[in-house]
Amino acid sequence: MRLRALGLALISRRFRAVLSVGMVLGIGVVGTLALWSSSVTTTSGTFTTATISILADNSKSATIAFAPNGLLPGKSAAKVITVSNAGTTALQYSAAVASNDALGQGMTLTVVPNATATNGVCSAGTALTTGATITATPTTFVTGRGPLAAGTGAETLCVQVNLPISALATLAGTSGTVTLTFTGTAGV
Repeated sequence: MRLRALGLALISRRFRAVLSVGMVLGIGVVGTLALWSSSVTTTSGTFTTATISILADNSKSATIAFAPNGLLPGKSAAKVITVSNAGTTALQYSAAVASNDALGQGMTLTVVPNATATNGVCSAGTALTTGATITATPTTFVTGRGPLAAGTGAETLCVQVNLPISALATLAGTSGTVTLTFTGTAGV
C-alpha cells in the first residue's frame, strides 16, 4: 500500500511538473505573440456634402408680381415663373398649389413648361396640368421635373389661373391669393 501511495505521489509530482511546464510555455507563447503585432492609424480626406437650393424667380420665398385685377368669370391671368437650381448638385422638383381664401379656391390652375404668357393665357405647348382644382390643402400638380443642373439649371413654367364661367356670384368684388410650393430633391 505504501508503494502505491508512493507511486501516486510520484505521478502526482510528475503530473504537476508537466502542468507547470505547460503553463510556463503558455505564458511564453502569449508574450511572444505580443512581440509580433503592430497597428497603424489612417485618416480619410475631408468629406463635403452637397446643397439643394431651389428658387422661384431667383428667390427662396418669392412674392411674384402677379396680381391680376378685374378678373371676370371665364377669364384668366398668366405669368411665367423661372424655377432654378442654385445648389451644388443636380435636382429634380415637384410643385403643389393651395389657397387659403374663397377666391383662390374658386380658381383653377393650368401650367405649361417653356411657354409664354400672352393676354392672360399660356401659349401652346404640352401642359403639365390643365384646369386643376385649387384647395386649402396643397395639391401636387407636377412631380419628377428636371433634372436641373447644379448652379445653372433652370426651367420656365407659364402659370395660368382661370376664373371659371361657373364661378360663384359671392366671389364678385373679392380678392385672394394662391401659393405655389416648389420642392427640390437630389439623389433620386
